[in-house]
Amino acid sequence: MSVEQRLVHRDHPEPPYPLHPSVVDRINPQYAAFYNKHIMKNQQVHLQPIEASRASGTLIPGAGPLAPVAKVVDYSIPRQETAGPSIRARAFTPQGPRPDKGWPVCVYFHGGGWVLGTVDTENVVASNLCARGKSVVVAVDYRLAPEDPFPAAVDDCWESVLWVIGQGKEILQLDTTKLATGGSSAGGNLAAIMCQRAAALGGPRFSLQLLSVPVTDNTADTTNNNSWRENQHSPALPAPKMLWYRYHYLPNQSDWSHPEASPLLWQGDWSKLPPAVIVVGELDVLRDEGRRFGDKLRQACVDADVHVMKGQPHPFIAMDGVLDAGREAITYFCDALREKMYSATNGVPS
Repeated sequence: MSVEQRLVHRDHPEPPYPLHPSVVDRINPQYAAFYNKHIMKNQQVHLQPIEASRASGTLIPGAGPLAPVAKVVDYSIPRQETAGPSIRARAFTPQGPRPDKGWPVCVYFHGGGWVLGTVDTENVVASNLCARGKSVVVAVDYRLAPEDPFPAAVDDCWESVLWVIGQGKEILQLDTTKLATGGSSAGGNLAAIMCQRAAALGGPRFSLQLLSVPVTDNTADTTNNNSWRENQHSPALPAPKMLWYRYHYLPNQSDWSHPEASPLLWQGDWSKLPPAVIVVGELDVLRDEGRRFGDKLRQACVDADVHVMKGQPHPFIAMDGVLDAGREAITYFCDALREKMYSATNGVPS
């Protein structure tokens, strides 16, 4: 039996998986109703082969419709600094006239625990950021573990940033002085790391980071973190499932505290990081590390707008079709992106 299998909570080894008594009275009613009808009878990701989860199609059910954009084009990104295959990326371009200096741009990374997910996973979030934030969004299809463990995803994401500010600037007609990044869960982890690496290297300069339920501390567990203890049986991302992801992505425990795995532990100059909008779920094991990331930014006099979505477990932003909290979280991101990228003097496009 593998280490991951030994970590799995075995009270309900086969579906259905009813909500745990520790969360029943705390969970959002909208989420509970959808879970009980559509999710409870599904096999849990960490209790089946990875191939089965990857082949199942939708990573998280409950997404809303795509927002209208002018065009969506996939690109193959060549590498500049690291070895490996070319990287697939998807560019969403807004409707309407392009600003004189080019489109603002947001480089976005999907969630899935560095093990699951593709460039298709968060098309809804990406299209909303594009349409409502009036920015080109470049969504990155980084390599996944266990086939390609840490730091492969970090390398791929950095290569995508280099492409955006280089070749992609001309192809997509971008104003790369207006550069943002964002992501959900593992993608939020990667977005935060991109900002830290850029700050350490002296560029490129990010203007904003949009972090949804980010993994910021891969040393956290039920022994050292309150939200892990409180929410260890929360649906969607119970503690054993998060550890299952971690063991696949970070098979060497010595890497758990590496700053490019745990950006909360970064020892660089936090005052050089961009402002952040952070959304976390009250019932998520990752809640406290997301809040602490915001606290560290504020301690360095960097704006951090942190929203704790009451009664929500981990995946709410991907469930905007059925959850008010999902729609609210996307709106926080879209409004912040639009406000940051368009000053009053230049006007905000309609």
